[in-house]
Amino acid sequence: MKHLEKQFSTIASAAHEPQSLKNLRNSAFDSFKKTGFPKKNWEAWRFTTVADLVKTPFRLSTEADLPEVISKFLDDLPVPTLLFVNGHYQPDESTQLKGINVNTLIDSYNKDTKLVTNGFDSGSSPFTILNTAMMNSGLHIQISEDFENHTPIRFLYLTTKLSEPIMNHPRLILDMADNIQANIIEEYRGDSSDSYWNNAVTVIRTGNHSKVYHVRIQNEAPAASHLATTIYEVVAKGVIHGCFISAGAALYRNDVNVTLLGEGADVTLNGLCLSKETQHMDHNITVDHTTNHVTSRMLFKYILAEKSSAVFNGRAVVRSDAQKTDADQTNKNLLLGNDALMYSNPQLEIYADDVRCTHGSSTGQISEDALFYLRSRGLDAVSAKALLINGFANEVVDDINNEEVRDYTRRLLESWLSGVTHG
Repeated sequence: MKHLEKQFSTIASAAHEPQSLKNLRNSAFDSFKKTGFPKKNWEAWRFTTVADLVKTPFRLSTEADLPEVISKFLDDLPVPTLLFVNGHYQPDESTQLKGINVNTLIDSYNKDTKLVTNGFDSGSSPFTILNTAMMNSGLHIQISEDFENHTPIRFLYLTTKLSEPIMNHPRLILDMADNIQANIIEEYRGDSSDSYWNNAVTVIRTGNHSKVYHVRIQNEAPAASHLATTIYEVVAKGVIHGCFISAGAALYRNDVNVTLLGEGADVTLNGLCLSKETQHMDHNITVDHTTNHVTSRMLFKYILAEKSSAVFNGRAVVRSDAQKTDADQTNKNLLLGNDALMYSNPQLEIYADDVRCTHGSSTGQISEDALFYLRSRGLDAVSAKALLINGFANEVVDDINNEEVRDYTRRLLESWLSGVTHG
């Protein structure tokens, strides 16, 4: 905690921030110090430990951490991109699109504090509170009626060329106008051999009758820790289709909090987690149905190799005023070895009586009968195994609506598969 206190003192004394924001930071950090890092006796953290994270003396990223040449880190994915490198937004390397208003967090906070903090500055996760105290990176994006529907836009966070352990606490907030259809790609990628920590908060608020496709790709370096909070607020007739792809980081945890606020609100959450070696991945998801005639669907799949471990904790809450709710959650897990561990806990918490709610979970290994069948048709053992794993994963990948992003995700899956099946 002492190294965090030292780093907090540097950001809390920033001269350019208004006093009200400094007060917010101080209040949040005091709250975090009282709460502390998650402990093993906390129900939501029973199977996920942050002990290694706590022991590492991370410092906040500064401008000195930027590499000399930035443009070379852009890839060939043909999608308009807003680029962050080692926690710093790079407007000169980022795409400007019609209908998208890009503001810094400070600018939006000075305009209206609720644009940046509106209840999610606290909450059940200590890492969300810590993000409020130390948010040192991020943007507030407003997508207006002038936006060309279905245009994809990517927020790419790269971590590279480090000389010592750094941390970043980015906050990305997206507000949609009514009747907008947007494709949002949020990607975290890194290649540093030094430890680093991303503690990210992402908030997406729909407009009425707006539809958002959100693909979140976490493919950090093996030495990374990635703690995240994703918040969806869905109003009347609003739709969010979220897809969570994770393949990197030694420690990964995402607390996904969804609130269905108006009649006709609809959310779909899909996830694909690929873990190997001693990686640990954890999704803790709460979908809060607060009003009549709302719908939610959840499908999360995990593929675990070697000595990796993972957690799925899905909770659907149906309030007493949420009659005619239709909610479904499914968790399916594929273990590629005898040493992999999966903890699955789907939950329903229902206070209404006219609803349709289902949940289910299954965990197993590759069917020997299926392998035998494929090998009897001429496939070698490696090809047969890869084909079955692809079939398991593609139910999630194929549901990504943007073709370029779908192909990009499929290449990530194939690269991971090659390392597992040939390793």
